[in-house]
Amino acid sequence: MAELMTVASPGEWGSVPGAGLGPRLEAPLLLVEDNAALRQMLSWELSELGYQVCAASGCVQARALIDRQPLLRFALIDIRLPDGDGRALGAELAARAPGLAIVLMSGAHGLEPDPGLAPHVRAFLRKPVNLNSIHQLFAATDEHPRQCASSR
Repeated sequence: MAELMTVASPGEWGSVPGAGLGPRLEAPLLLVEDNAALRQMLSWELSELGYQVCAASGCVQARALIDRQPLLRFALIDIRLPDGDGRALGAELAARAPGLAIVLMSGAHGLEPDPGLAPHVRAFLRKPVNLNSIHQLFAATDEHPRQCASSR
């Protein structure tokens, strides 16, 4: 059973992107978010922190991206996607890249994290997500990127 990490609360480090967040993480990150405005904002802010962001609007696009960018260290995935379930996508990614740090997020009211979250899920965040929380979770990950196995 995965243990949910406690992360900073909104506003704990101020509003300047990257302020007090520690070292830049120059690592590939897959962002899967169907809301175009939120996807663009998170992509920009995470890029400012040094992440190499590959953004997808859903499961199909995410799978295509990981086929082209097999070295992933982090994944930030919305649970409710128009073409599938983010939890299932996370499990698929974890099978392809053991050690991948996955954070799930959702803005759905009444959706609670499963207390028995799969071991590949580091945390569940409620939207609106806090950039500081995301960075803190990923900065705590000390594993190295893994080569994804081919799904074909």
